[in-house]
Amino acid sequence: MPASGIERKTDSGPTSSGEGDGLVGNKATARVLLVLSELTGGAESYGVTELSRRLGMTKNMVHRALRTLLRHGYVVRDSSGTRYLLGPGTLRLARGGLPDLNLPEFCHPYMARMRELSGETVTLAVPWGRSAVIVGGVRGSGVIARRIPLGRITPLHISPASRAILASFPDEAIGRYLEQPLESFSGRTLDSADDVWAEVEAIRERGFATVFGDHWRGVNGVSFPIPASAEFPHGSLTVGGPAERLTDERLDELLDDLRELMEELSRSSRLYPSEYSEASV
Repeated sequence: MPASGIERKTDSGPTSSGEGDGLVGNKATARVLLVLSELTGGAESYGVTELSRRLGMTKNMVHRALRTLLRHGYVVRDSSGTRYLLGPGTLRLARGGLPDLNLPEFCHPYMARMRELSGETVTLAVPWGRSAVIVGGVRGSGVIARRIPLGRITPLHISPASRAILASFPDEAIGRYLEQPLESFSGRTLDSADDVWAEVEAIRERGFATVFGDHWRGVNGVSFPIPASAEFPHGSLTVGGPAERLTDERLDELLDDLRELMEELSRSSRLYPSEYSEASV
C-alpha cells in the first residue's frame, strides 16, 4: 500500500470504493434487519443497551441501525426518548407493498409553503396506536428554530398535534380511548374524559388545535388535521415556534393563509384512505 495509506484500484482485487464497500454495506444492512427483527420479539420497547446485549452488537452499531430505522419510520421513540418500538412504517411491510399515499412526500410542498409564510418549523404527525408520532417536517428559517423530533411519540390527548388527530376520530373511537387511564405530563394536561371531550368539540368547531402549555413550555403553535377518505385522519400538520416570537397575535395574522393551504391539501388528501385502523385504538 502507498505511503499515503490510500488503496489504489488494480485489475486483480477490490478497491476501497468497490467490492469492499459492498461487503461493508451488506453488513450494515444485516445489522439493521437484525435490530428490526428483534423489535418484533414481543417486548413493547427496547433500549440501546438491551438490544446490544441481546444481539451481541456494540452500542454504536445498534444506535446506527436504529437511526436508519427511525429515519424511515420503521421504529419510533417512546415518550422518554430513550426506548424504541415498532413504528408505522412496518404497516407497509405488512401490506406487502407501498402505501397508496406517501404522506411525508405528499405534505412536503405544503409544509414548505407554511414555513415560508410563518418562518417557523412545521411538523407532520400520524396516529399510531394510542399516540401520535412525528414522521416528517421542515425546519424554520429563523436563527432560533424548533428542531424536528422525528420518531417522538405523544399520547393522543397531549399536545396540539395529537389532539388535532384525536378530534378527527369518530366519537366511538374517542370514547374507547378515554376508557383507559389518561397519562399526565404537567399540571395543564387534560386528564379527565370531560375535559378531553370539551377540547375535542372546540377543535372541531375551530378546525384546528392550539397550544396551552400541557406539553412543551415556551412554545406556541397551531395544528390542523389531515383528513382522509375514511373515518380516521392521515395525521396533522403543526406550525410551531418560540412563544416570544410566534405570539397569539402573530398566529391570528397567519390563520387565514394557513387555513387556505390546508383546504387545498385536504381536497387531495381526502382521495386516499388512512393507514390507521380502528383496531389500533
